[in-house]
Amino acid sequence: MAQAARRLAGSTQAALLAAGPAVARDDAPPQLTIPGAPPPVGVPGPGDAGRRPDADIFREFGHEFGTVTPGGGARAGRVPDGGMVIGPGGVIGSGGLGSGGQRPPQRAERKPPPRPTPQEKQAEIRRALVPHVAVALARRKTLDELYAKLAAATDESEAKGVASLINAIWQRSPSDTANLLMSRADTAMAAQDYPAALRVLDRLVALQPDWAEAWNRRATVRFLAGNLDGSMADVEHVLKLEPKHFAALSGLAMILQRTGFDKQALQVYRRSAAVYPHRPDVEQAIEKLSLEVEGQGI
Repeated sequence: MAQAARRLAGSTQAALLAAGPAVARDDAPPQLTIPGAPPPVGVPGPGDAGRRPDADIFREFGHEFGTVTPGGGARAGRVPDGGMVIGPGGVIGSGGLGSGGQRPPQRAERKPPPRPTPQEKQAEIRRALVPHVAVALARRKTLDELYAKLAAATDESEAKGVASLINAIWQRSPSDTANLLMSRADTAMAAQDYPAALRVLDRLVALQPDWAEAWNRRATVRFLAGNLDGSMADVEHVLKLEPKHFAALSGLAMILQRTGFDKQALQVYRRSAAVYPHRPDVEQAIEKLSLEVEGQGI
């Protein structure tokens, strides 16, 4: 009898080995296994009978809104630092797909650009103040046409009207900043505060070196303040930019006359009269100097 029982046990064991691996019991929860990694501990798999939803179980382990679906597929979601979730492609850690808990390399902080130097700031402002090419060409064309009309004027009234149009163009800059500085300089000049006017005009000619009227205004203030050499230097700069600037020509003639250069002053007055005829004050100066220099009338 015992021998028969041993034969029955041996045949039963052989049958089980031939049938394959043992089938898990209902009370033994199935495990999800990752090749090359130790088996997870206490994490139920999709075959666990009578379990709560996988999402609820993973929430208890610190994972938010089901990073692993009940069917085993991975969904998008945040994994806490150091966490590890089993997905179809391997281990999804807080740093992404790969080894659990590893963070991606962080980007190096971008250094702020260096602050511009005062010289660079001034150069940038100067570039911003440069008028557009089309505007500058239109201004030049308008001035040339008005100069031609002024030279051909037949009487004082006509000449004064054209001269006022030219003067209006001189006074305006394409830059609002430059116009504001000019307004402040005019206010200081009206109050005879020449040092304040010069401070503003020094800044203006530095920012807008191609604006002839800025130089002419500083030449006027320097003349009023008694700085004749500085005034003459500014007038010469005006005439390089605007050779027919009749106000600058008259100013230069006055400086030459005051410093005893009557002959040169007479020549400059005549240049001014050729640009702007029918001007009583200039005509009187020419007549007076002609008698003193040449010994005869006009």
